[in-house]
Amino acid sequence: MKPSQAFGVGVRIIGLLLWLAAFFYLLSAVVVAVAPAYSSGARPWWQYIVSSAIMFLVGWFPLRRADWIAAFAYRSTSSDAPDA
Repeated sequence: MKPSQAFGVGVRIIGLLLWLAAFFYLLSAVVVAVAPAYSSGARPWWQYIVSSAIMFLVGWFPLRRADWIAAFAYRSTSSDAPDA
């Protein structure tokens, strides 16, 4: 496995972790909406929904564009290219 491929896998893992966090924020929104007295320091339920949507969208980008991100990070310049 080339370093750029390993980097792409790492980028996708970050995207999946963001999706997992979004799921748990959504679960927290349900808990706060159903039982508002569950935790005294809980935020309103809609803030969890907004945070979940943001994390979902931010996690979607690395999942869909990991190849583009890896190509950008590992792009070769003319000075790095081997002589033919």
